[in-house]
Amino acid sequence: MQTVYAIHGGTLETLNLPSPEEEVLPGVPWGRAEECLTPAYWASQVWMNDAHRTYSHYRLGNSLIEEVAACLLGGHGIPAEVGLAAYERVRNSGLLMEAPTAEKLEALLREPFSVRGRKVRYRFAHQKAGYLAMALQRLHAQPTIPQNGQALRSFLLELPGIGPKTASWITRNWLESDEVAILDIHILRAGVAAGFFPKKVDIAKTYFALEESFLAFAHAIRCRASVLDNFMWHQMRQIGHLVTKFA
Repeated sequence: MQTVYAIHGGTLETLNLPSPEEEVLPGVPWGRAEECLTPAYWASQVWMNDAHRTYSHYRLGNSLIEEVAACLLGGHGIPAEVGLAAYERVRNSGLLMEAPTAEKLEALLREPFSVRGRKVRYRFAHQKAGYLAMALQRLHAQPTIPQNGQALRSFLLELPGIGPKTASWITRNWLESDEVAILDIHILRAGVAAGFFPKKVDIAKTYFALEESFLAFAHAIRCRASVLDNFMWHQMRQIGHLVTKFA
């Protein structure tokens, strides 16, 4: 057994984990808690941070429509800060309250954004404006929206421009769901390093199989899948460039 110590609210608390050689999943040893990116590391780090609930708040919007817009305007190829800047501009324009044309949305997205003191342009403005316009039309016309994780994701997957990762991102954020996982390069690298993902994988073809592995891992280390996903993403976004050998 290995023991992790942390001070929460002035009180010394302990977390007991299996020995490094024991397997958390078949063929996947726990590893040492003090060794970066092992299963024991993730279990202990989430445990230490969960007291502050820093990684337990996900929503970007105040409605499902806003959440869809925020996640649809972010994602692959778009830095998080740029995606959020685009979302805030569209939200502040009031266009999310209606079903605007793609042309109106594209005009907003083509204007440069100020991000961290520099001017940047939004990539895929034409494509994303078209997807968002069609999604807003569908959402405004939809009388009822599913309220459980798998059903909501299935509904979102029917919207243009929304694939498994974006649909899972919206679902996790809006419902605080532990039924889905948001798998991107950061989570893939973490999973490969920890040993629960294979080193060579085609995420486009195996998204849901990989998701099952992630959810099984979260359950095995006794972490909420949504919290683990969020925590991993923030950690790997900072140090992922140092561990590309695992990807």
